[in-house]
Amino acid sequence: MKNIAVIGGEGVLGADLVEYLSPFYSVTPITKQNYKFYIGQSFDIIVNANGNSKRFWANEHVIEDFMLSTATVYKSLFDFKFKKYIYISSSDVYENHGRRSLSKENHLPDIKNLSPYGLHKHLSEIIVKKHAKDYLILRCSMILGKNLKKGPIYDIMHNKSLFISKESRLQMITTKEISNVTNFLVKKKKSNEIFNVGGKGTVSFNNISSFFSNPVKFSKSAEKQTYEINVDKLNKMYNLCSSKSYLQEFLGGLQS
Repeated sequence: MKNIAVIGGEGVLGADLVEYLSPFYSVTPITKQNYKFYIGQSFDIIVNANGNSKRFWANEHVIEDFMLSTATVYKSLFDFKFKKYIYISSSDVYENHGRRSLSKENHLPDIKNLSPYGLHKHLSEIIVKKHAKDYLILRCSMILGKNLKKGPIYDIMHNKSLFISKESRLQMITTKEISNVTNFLVKKKKSNEIFNVGGKGTVSFNNISSFFSNPVKFSKSAEKQTYEINVDKLNKMYNLCSSKSYLQEFLGGLQS
């Protein structure tokens, strides 16, 4: 059985990766508390699900975000020994993440148009590609997991006003499906590739209330957001579900 280390093993995605990958691998969660203990140890696979995930905070705290999201990636590449390195990136590495034609994996972004958050993810990808002989980069859309702590779906669930407008459309995927995709790509021995990971299509916030029993409130300062990256490459080999299905699966899991 291969051994996997999940950096960020207590985070929203990381904790679920540890749980869902454990039936197939010997999984070690690496956290802030035990990071130093594992320095120098060897793993078949490192999955880096660490780093800041708060976009708005990152854009206001550029240096802090760089240290959390990029410097830590660089450090991890030298702190541990590994055969394969899987980096969990973001759809924000595309300057136009709302158009499928401009968000294919081979698209080279104009870095001048990236937000600080997206730029730091982009820089981390470059660092991984340079220093890992065998890597996978997964550019994920909005992530839904049991320990969800932020975002519009979280806000609705906690009766908070949304800061995105009714015209917004968001692509979504669950932490369980990201775990399944990760396992699938490892089993297929995919190497030195980038994959966009998200549901097919988007969830429109014009009818988001149909998914919830409680009322949906929009802030007066709400802005339109559109996220729909091209997932054709992954979908040709792995049958992705729709973003609506992943949202329904997530909400159903909370009720069970």
